[in-house]
Amino acid sequence: MTKLTDRRIAYLIRQTQEDWVYPPETVGQLAARWGVTPRRLRQLLQLWRTTGVVPRLNPKRRPPGPPLTDAQKLLIEREWQRHRKGPTKLWRALQSQGVELPHEKVYQYAKSRGWSRPNPRKQRPRRRCRYEREHSGSLLHGDYHRTSLEHPYVILWEDDASRKVLSGGEFPESSSAHAIETLQEALKEARKWNLEVRQVNTDRGAEFFCSPKRDGRELGETEFQAYLREQGIQHVVSRVNNPQTNGKLERLWYEYDRHRWRFGSLREFVEWYNDEIHDALWLEMFETPRKAFQRKLPVESLLGLHLRRVEVLA
Repeated sequence: MTKLTDRRIAYLIRQTQEDWVYPPETVGQLAARWGVTPRRLRQLLQLWRTTGVVPRLNPKRRPPGPPLTDAQKLLIEREWQRHRKGPTKLWRALQSQGVELPHEKVYQYAKSRGWSRPNPRKQRPRRRCRYEREHSGSLLHGDYHRTSLEHPYVILWEDDASRKVLSGGEFPESSSAHAIETLQEALKEARKWNLEVRQVNTDRGAEFFCSPKRDGRELGETEFQAYLREQGIQHVVSRVNNPQTNGKLERLWYEYDRHRWRFGSLREFVEWYNDEIHDALWLEMFETPRKAFQRKLPVESLLGLHLRRVEVLA
């Protein structure tokens, strides 16, 4: 990232003018804020005083770096063949292995091989703000999906805070019974970490939700809604025609369609997904959903796990 820009240099020049702002920042303060040396800023000031023109950066000041070697290209190809990531995830995965390569070179190489294609839709400003729970187990997302008419229905239960998939299943049809069966597995997995799930988010599909009234008539509830009521779990239902409420799982379906059929079973795919670096998590620490799930455990769960461990050793 460029530390100095034309706009920052112009700001520096304005700071030196009398009565512009009070109290004025010193050259040392500006240098500390932008991460450059005071000597460099004084050079720019001297150039301005000599010529009377605000200095501008030379866009060609940095010579191009050396191209990727065959060995580096081989490392990128092996990592891509292993997990079929995008350029950013490729770069992060190589970083986690101690391989330092420029991000732009990894992107350009992936683009040249056809592994990455620019998506204009992703380059637009987003109108929505992503929400996220603070602790693991606060909210589970569940939904049915089908890759095509030739594929089975799949349902997955994903933790909101960590994006870890707790359970799932593939079935010839979608039903409340399968939703309850897989949710029970997710709740069992959460209890291993001393967590009690209290909220579940789904869409308004017939397997999950039944409107309480229609045309003044009482319609009752689905088998799934009855199960949640018995367990004391709040059912958070998405708004009509608003899949963004369940957006984390909608994004997971994209990965499912791309990668599921490279694995022999759904369990293998889930294990792969939970151990992959996730863009929405702590990227600087190469965090995966499995690691994030443990990091975001609430304090009371950690205390319970500690006491449980003490009782076993006693």
